[in-house]
Amino acid sequence: MQSIKPGSEYDVVIIGGGIVGLASAYYATARGLRTLVVDQYGIRNNVNSSKGNERMFRLMQDNTSEARLAETSLALWMELQMATGTPLLAMDDLIFFGHKDAPLTTEGNVSQVKKTMDRMAMPYEYLDSPDAIHKRFPVFNREALPSDYVGLVQASSASINVQAAASAFFSAAMKTGRLSVLEKYAVSGLEPSGVPHQNQTYAIYAQSEQDALCIRGRHLILSPGVWADSVLNPLGLHQTRDWKIWQMNYAYWPVKSHDVKIPIWFEFGNLDANDHGTFYGFPPLNFDPSMANRVKMSADYTYDVFDHPAQIHHKVSQRLMKELSGHLSSLLNPQAIHLEQMEDAGTCLYSMSPDGKLVIGRIPTQPCSETFYHGASMCIMESGRAFKYAPLFGRVLVELAIDGKSPYQSDLDIFSPLREGLFN
Repeated sequence: MQSIKPGSEYDVVIIGGGIVGLASAYYATARGLRTLVVDQYGIRNNVNSSKGNERMFRLMQDNTSEARLAETSLALWMELQMATGTPLLAMDDLIFFGHKDAPLTTEGNVSQVKKTMDRMAMPYEYLDSPDAIHKRFPVFNREALPSDYVGLVQASSASINVQAAASAFFSAAMKTGRLSVLEKYAVSGLEPSGVPHQNQTYAIYAQSEQDALCIRGRHLILSPGVWADSVLNPLGLHQTRDWKIWQMNYAYWPVKSHDVKIPIWFEFGNLDANDHGTFYGFPPLNFDPSMANRVKMSADYTYDVFDHPAQIHHKVSQRLMKELSGHLSSLLNPQAIHLEQMEDAGTCLYSMSPDGKLVIGRIPTQPCSETFYHGASMCIMESGRAFKYAPLFGRVLVELAIDGKSPYQSDLDIFSPLREGLFN
C-alpha cells in the first residue's frame, strides 16, 4: 500500500475504515474520485464495531422510512454480490416473536412492525399464538412461550457475511486505482478553509506513534464509530452526555442436530419500555471455519454503558452471560443445540444516541443549525446497528458530500443530525 506524503490532496477523505467507511470508499472511487480512508487502528481491525462474522439483515422495521431504506439496501447488497462474485448474504427466514402488546424497544416491537408491514403490503407470515410459533419452529420450546406471544416470519431476510462484505467493498475500491489508506493514524484535528458554507476544503491532521502529518481533502466523510466526539469537536460539535457506548456481549453454542430448523430470530420478551428481555440468534452458517456447526446468540441489552471510549474494557459481562445462558436453556430445544456448552464469548461496541436512532446527514456548523459545512457528511451513533444499511449509507454519504443532497432524503429525515439533544 502506497505511503501517504504530508500535504497530499484528495477529492474525498473518509475518516473511519469500518463497513460504512469502506462502503463510502467504494462509491466514491466508482465516481472517479481520488479517495483516502483514515483509520486509527487499521482496516479490518478487531476493535471497531465491524468485527465478527455475521450481522442480521432485515426488512422488518417499526416505521416505513427504515423499511424502505432496508428494501433499497437489499437491492444494493445483491448488486454488490453479483458485481464481485462474492457470496455476501445467506438468505433465510427471520422470526420476530414476543408479547403481543409489548412496549417499544430500540428495535421496535411485534405489533408496530406488523403495522409497518401491513402499510407497505410487505409479505409475511403471522403466527397468532405460542402453539403456532412452536409448530412453525420447534426449536422454540412451547412451555417457555408466554400465552400472549405472537410472531412474524419474513422470508427476505439474511445473515450478512461481515468479513466478506468488508473485503468486497475494499477490494472493489482498490481495483479502481483511486483508493489510498492511512492506517494507524488517529485524527487529531480538522480545519475547514475557504469560503464558509460554499467552497470549503479540509485540512486533516493525523498522528501515529511515530509522527504526525497533514493531508487535505476537497470533501469530507466522517464514519468514526464510537470515537465520533473527538472527530467532531474541532468542527464545533460536542455530543451530549445522553449519548452512550453500549458494550454488547455474545457467544456461540454447538449445534447438536440439524433435523430441527434454526431460523434467524429476535425475541421481544420485554415487559416494560426497555431492552431487557430482548434476545436474538442466528442459524448455523459457514462464513468461516470457526463457525462450523455453531450458532451465535446474544442478549440485546447490556450492563456495560460508557460515556467515553477511554472507559471501554472489552471484558465479557459474567452477569449478562449467566442471564443469557439461563434464558436460552429454557427457550430453546436442547435436542437441537448443546445449550450447556457456551463457547467463544466476546464483546462488540454499539453507539447509542439519546433517542436510539443513528445519525446520518450533512454536518451542521452548530447544534440544530440548518447551515452546513460545505462538501461534508457524516454517519455517527450507528456502531453495531448500521451494517444492514452499509451499501446504501455509503452511497448516501458520497451523494451528500459531493452533491449536497440525496434522493433518499425524505426517508433519511428520521436520522437527521438536526434532532434536538444530539449536540451541544
